[in-house]
Amino acid sequence: AYGVKFHENAAATLAQALAAGLFNGSGDLGQSIGYPFMVNFVGADHAFRDTLLAVAHEPGALVYHCTAGKDRTGWTTAVLLTILGVPRATVEADFLASNTYTGNPEAVQLSWLNAAFTEANKIYGSFDA
Repeated sequence: AYGVKFHENAAATLAQALAAGLFNGSGDLGQSIGYPFMVNFVGADHAFRDTLLAVAHEPGALVYHCTAGKDRTGWTTAVLLTILGVPRATVEADFLASNTYTGNPEAVQLSWLNAAFTEANKIYGSFDA
């Protein structure tokens, strides 16, 4: 539906997953998998689509959030800023601001965001298309 395709990378072992580049140098293997999962998981794609449509069609101010405000909200914000033509360096700096505002210098890693953008580009083309 909606031109969305499900892609599964069934790496059988951690060694195969590492060799396939799934972790993109991240120290947190879970998030290196989790961020692309927000792009390619059936259900998550619909949730993000619905969020983006709500933002596009809301005539007034809008607030969106999630529990920690850094993962799903961070990805949503990165997508919105990218769609609006904000330079990637600014998108990345905004994403990394979570490390300051959570008081945890490792709350998010740029490799996680890059993994999600890589997955989005692999599935949908580019944001420039």
